[in-house]
Amino acid sequence: MFTTAQSTNRQRRRLTFDEFKSMSFEDQKQYKAQVLEELRNYHAPLLEDLGVSRLDFQMKMAFYDKQARNVVGIFASEFKRENGFYFELISRDFEPLDEARTVYRIPYNPSFEEEYELNEKGSYLVPIEELRMVTPSSVAISGPSALLDQPRSKNAVPAAKPAATKQAPYRAPAPIEDAPYSELTIRDYYAIQTGKPVSTKPWLNELIKSHK
Repeated sequence: MFTTAQSTNRQRRRLTFDEFKSMSFEDQKQYKAQVLEELRNYHAPLLEDLGVSRLDFQMKMAFYDKQARNVVGIFASEFKRENGFYFELISRDFEPLDEARTVYRIPYNPSFEEEYELNEKGSYLVPIEELRMVTPSSVAISGPSALLDQPRSKNAVPAAKPAATKQAPYRAPAPIEDAPYSELTIRDYYAIQTGKPVSTKPWLNELIKSHK
């Protein structure tokens, strides 16, 4: 039985996935709520700088779909958050997935039903490489404007989805400009850190190759 003593942030005993699965439904629900509260407390300064509610922050567990893609499940209500939806990736044991404690953002998107596949659990599958990372240092300086992109209008006509056989070209920033952090994906970050031109953005790959 999950005890009250385990419910405090300071005393919460870390459970393995097998231990968690052996708990009753109510105890599982309570344990997950406590883990989420700890994550929200840890990221509270960032959420405050962003000007978003704690309810706009959740935890997500990545998994592989039927096409062997590494994805996270995003629900329709989460795509509809006007200020965007934020989360941290966790492991099967409900611990932060990386030491950097990266926070990811899903912007408001009225076209999610056309862009992403619906799975049997009622969520839409978003590939890990498409997630947008939030940079705390930039947000601390510029606040929400560090994200640059604004919520799309609910009345806007959704853009046509590119044909499956042809990828829509990425528009590179002008020479004197820079790309916003909100467009930085995990693949981009990996390319920058390793110096390998593996980004889906041709201009970024060219930039990396030219500085080798």
